[in-house]
Amino acid sequence: MEFKSDRVRSEALSKEIVAFANSNGGSLLIGVEDDGKIAGVSEKKNWEEWVANITRNNIIPSINIHTSEVKIQDRKLIVLTIPKGLDRPYQILDGKYYIRVGSTNRIATKSELLRLFQASGVFHFDLTAVKGTTIKDLNFTKLE
Repeated sequence: MEFKSDRVRSEALSKEIVAFANSNGGSLLIGVEDDGKIAGVSEKKNWEEWVANITRNNIIPSINIHTSEVKIQDRKLIVLTIPKGLDRPYQILDGKYYIRVGSTNRIATKSELLRLFQASGVFHFDLTAVKGTTIKDLNFTKLE
């Protein structure tokens, strides 16, 4: 679960969505300040359209998430439900891949990124060449 003010920028929201989708999914509540105060969201903004544009245009590959509204203390909040991504790994427009670690977002390390690609079926370690080896390095007795 993550909380964001209604002043959240599209870049920051993209990063949060990518981190959740590359991990195990999660929920994001827009309209809650950093100190936990429920401020609500502006009624002037079409939040569902804004979020849909972010998930379609700022995240590669695009992702479908569920957007809903709730009222708490007579204030409207936007709830984003982000599933564990089907097309992982996801990245934001600047090419960075994020993952969720506890309650924080981190840029994926090389090994974490390799695991994400391997889990997606795009990359297989057993098909990767081992540098500096030749056919002479194979033990044909064990292979048989």
